Amino acid sequence: MFAKQVSEMTTRKKTITTTLPPDELAEFDRVCNLQSLSRSQALREAIRWYIGAMRSLPPAEEPLPEEIEAIDRGKEQIARGEYVRLEDLQRELGLPTK
Repeated sequence: MFAKQVSEMTTRKKTITTTLPPDELAEFDRVCNLQSLSRSQALREAIRWYIGAMRSLPPAEEPLPEEIEAIDRGKEQIARGEYVRLEDLQRELGLPTK
């Protein structure tokens, strides 16, 4: 029975293909080497971590009509040049910037 379960698990695996910029792939390979992991092992770990992290987040909510209106008003103000950059506001308030 156990051998059948193991066999079924391995036959249910699927292949994923992706592309990365050369610099990201080089950094990924460097990290894999430091951790003594193959690319596949590292990707499986990363996917498990990502899924776990996403499960801990609250579910996404649809914005309320008044929130959509506020966002639209903000976009219109930005288009008219009516905005203050965060760095300028921080300076005006005497707060550190970066």
